[in-house]
Amino acid sequence: MRLFDRSRPSRLVVKALVENGIWAFDWDGTLLDSIGRTLATYREIFEELDLPFDEAAFRAAYSPNWRLMYGRLGVPAELWDGIDRRWVEIYEVEVSRLVPAAADALDWLRRHGRRLALITAGHRDRVELELRANGLVGMFETAVYGDETPHQKPDPSALLLAARYLRTSPAEMIVVGDAPEDMLMAKRAGAIPVGVLTGASSRRQLRSGGARWVAPDVGSVLEPLRAEA
Repeated sequence: MRLFDRSRPSRLVVKALVENGIWAFDWDGTLLDSIGRTLATYREIFEELDLPFDEAAFRAAYSPNWRLMYGRLGVPAELWDGIDRRWVEIYEVEVSRLVPAAADALDWLRRHGRRLALITAGHRDRVELELRANGLVGMFETAVYGDETPHQKPDPSALLLAARYLRTSPAEMIVVGDAPEDMLMAKRAGAIPVGVLTGASSRRQLRSGGARWVAPDVGSVLEPLRAEA
């Protein structure tokens, strides 16, 4: 009996990748190579607060909705605001670079007629700085930032807002992200969720969130398209 290879996209997913004209990307961990600095930042904060920090537990609890993650880790709610402020103080001293091949992938999609959107839990000021530092100003036709929506992923409102800006249906969109919340957001909105392993989440976690396919990174997501081009 031949087993199904879950590391490769199904024919239906390949068809969607080839035919869907709009691609929406998460930022941190998907396009921005930020997970290493994120881990180091939280390790420093937890040490300052004399809280235990375990990388495996952190990865299991990881969410782009930081407060959801704090709750999963058992951090007292009265500490959350202070952790948020301290995270900004430490993390934003330095600008992270892109995941390898991310810029080439975005450029390829643009050159081949795809429209691009950015949907991130990150705040506009920080993400726009990182976009400028990494030469991506003007790459995305629209962007929805975490401080501009009332609800965070996995709530589909940010994706629905991006679809409205682009005057399209979520069913016409491929959503690429590194967290189960990205996958759930896409699934709930009716888009095609594709996971990547460049963030904190495992293949199993992304699949549990609804990923139709999980690729190693953004560059690998384009392989089926390049084969058809």
